Amino acid sequence: MRFYFGLLLLTVIPKLDATRVTKLFMLRDAVDSGAVCLDGSPPAYYRGNGTGSDSNKWIIHMEGGGWCPNNADCYDRSNTPLGSSTSYGPTESLSGFLDDDPKLNPKFANWTVIFIKYCDGATYSGNKDDPVVVYGKKLYFRGYRILVNVFEHLLKNGLEKADAAILTGCSAGGESTYIHLDVFRSLVPANIPVHGLPDAGYFINAANIKGQFEWPAQYNYVYHMHNVSTGLNQACVEAKAEDDKWQCFMGQYAYEYLKTPLFVFNSQYDTWQLDYILELGCRPPNCNARQMKHFNAWRPTYLKALSPAIDNPTSGLFIDSCLVHCQSLDTSWWSQVTVNGTSAHDAFAQWYFSNGSVTTKEIDKPYPHNPTCT
Repeated sequence: MRFYFGLLLLTVIPKLDATRVTKLFMLRDAVDSGAVCLDGSPPAYYRGNGTGSDSNKWIIHMEGGGWCPNNADCYDRSNTPLGSSTSYGPTESLSGFLDDDPKLNPKFANWTVIFIKYCDGATYSGNKDDPVVVYGKKLYFRGYRILVNVFEHLLKNGLEKADAAILTGCSAGGESTYIHLDVFRSLVPANIPVHGLPDAGYFINAANIKGQFEWPAQYNYVYHMHNVSTGLNQACVEAKAEDDKWQCFMGQYAYEYLKTPLFVFNSQYDTWQLDYILELGCRPPNCNARQMKHFNAWRPTYLKALSPAIDNPTSGLFIDSCLVHCQSLDTSWWSQVTVNGTSAHDAFAQWYFSNGSVTTKEIDKPYPHNPTCT
C-alpha cells in the first residue's frame, strides 16, 4: 500500500493565482552533516522576504507529500521531487497563508516566508545512520537531520533576531507541526514568540468501514523502518510503553505532549482520512445508504479524538465541514470558507494576536450545512 498524505488536495473551489514568488536556497553544506534527501541530494527551502514593520516576523511552512512505507516505495519516491532536490526550480509561487497580497491575506501578507521542501518520506522524522541499498541505489532516511539543519541555517540567516515565528504545514507537513513544534521552540531564542498552525495534520486512529484498525501497524512499521524515535517529541516517546511509541508519530497522540501554543486547522471530514482511514469508498452525496451511515458516524468519532484540543483553553481551532484535505495554501479556503461567519484567516488572526486572551474555537455543524464549502 502507498501513502500520499499531501497529494490528495481535493477541493471544489477554484484556486486563485498565487502572488508570492520565493527564491530557492540549496543547502549543499548540509550533505557533510548527513542531512540529505532520500537520494543523497542536499535539502532545500524557498524564501520570500517580508516587507515593512512585519518583515522580521517569520512563517515557516513544512511541505507535505505522504510517506514511503517500504524500500521499494522509497526507491520510487527518490526519483521524484518528494525524494530528491535535483529538479527544484529557482522560484516557487505561494498562496493562502503564505500569500503576499494584503487583500487576500491581510494580517500575514508582509511576513517573511520559508517553504521547506519535503524530500525524506517520513514527516521530517527519519534518523537512520546507514543508507539502505535498494535496486543498487543508496537511500537515506534522514528527515530529522534535514529539519534541524534547515532550522539552524535559518537561525544564522535572520531567524535568530525575529520578532515572531509561526511553524506550519499541511498534510504530512501538518502532522510534522504536531511532531516537531516543541523542537523548533527549543532551538529558537526564548525571547521570540513561537506558535504552531498545523493544517490537515490531525490524523486519528479510527476503524475503517469494516471495523478494522489498520493504521497502528502501518505507523509502527514506518516508525522502525525510518528510525524515527529520536526525531519525535521526546516527552511523548519517554511516556509511552515500547509497543506504543509509534503513537508519537501520529498527530492525535503527539498533540497531548505539546507545550508550545498552536491552532488546530482541519476539516472534520478530511477527504484523505475518509479515503484511507475510514476507507469510505465514495464521496458524498454520491454514496449508498451503508456508506452514508459510516460517513455520518465519522464526525462524532473525529470530534471525540479531537477533544484534547477542544478542551485545551490555550489551543485555537477552526474545524470546518468541507470535503477537503489541506486548506492553508489555497487562498479560497484560507480566506473565503467560513465557520459561524468567520474565515480561517480571521479565526487564526483573532487567536494569534490576542496573546492567549481570546479562545477561538470555531467548530462547524455537520455536512452539508456549510454553503461556503461549495
